[in-house]
Amino acid sequence: MKTPVFFIGDKLSKATRQWLQKQHIQYIEQPFFRIEYKKPKLPFFETMANTRKQWVITSVYSAHWLLRFQTQVGLTATDQLYCWSEKEAGILRKLNLPVIVSSYSKIAELADVVIGQNRGESILFLHGDKLHTEISGVFEVSGLQFTEIEVYKNTPIEKFVSGMFDAYLFFSPSGIDNFKASGNFPNPSSLILANENSTARAAWRVFTNKVYLSPEQEELSFVQHSVAHWLEENNK
Repeated sequence: MKTPVFFIGDKLSKATRQWLQKQHIQYIEQPFFRIEYKKPKLPFFETMANTRKQWVITSVYSAHWLLRFQTQVGLTATDQLYCWSEKEAGILRKLNLPVIVSSYSKIAELADVVIGQNRGESILFLHGDKLHTEISGVFEVSGLQFTEIEVYKNTPIEKFVSGMFDAYLFFSPSGIDNFKASGNFPNPSSLILANENSTARAAWRVFTNKVYLSPEQEELSFVQHSVAHWLEENNK
């Protein structure tokens, strides 16, 4: 049975890396952006000190930002945290606050849950410079007041990737955009594996390859499912 060689367009966690090594899967991991965190604007957060807040977190980077600056931004015991995958939830649970996890692939669902549970709390939507406008749109239609806060910036890294790969795994649309912007093209016969709808749409837009949308979004589960799917496709 052929052992595949995977290109992974992101930096993996230690657990995922160890699993791949145990399976004797060959892979190269290459993130195409660098994360730059922003310091919180303290005068803004001082205006809502000691009030109940709903925090909407849609990336692990936003989760890490909140964990890092929890004291400065006035996180209280009555605040609630909302995210759309266990990847963010695992980080947010370190804050010892209620964490509500919505569906990763249904962006509007997360906003609907926040709106349904709002009892006058301030809604704070933490995001990077690549804003999820779908969530903002749902909030705007609802008429609820909310605040968008850019807490980090994606700085693209140009990197030419050499080598032939049997499959390409991407975790975000920006990963695909930066891969292409660096002058890279996937092997035409290789499978593109995406971990959510917007990533798959980005792949369909720029690649002619067969694109597979995984039902698993959490990092390790996505990689495991992708490997299993490739083996099933290529060892019939």
